Amino acid sequence: MPHYKIKVLRCYNSPKILTVTASNSQQAIRAAAADLRNEGVTDARGLEVIGQVKSLRD
Repeated sequence: MPHYKIKVLRCYNSPKILTVTASNSQQAIRAAAADLRNEGVTDARGLEVIGQVKSLRD
């Protein structure tokens, strides 16, 4: 499965970058949203797929 970098735009803090594994970009957005919920992030106002990465070292 490919890895995607997701930029989380936040209301009160600086943007956060997440790297998630998913089959496509839509699934990557869903995985990022689930990660944010698990972390208790409540000030997210947008998720954007920055791009697909070949490895987690990028």
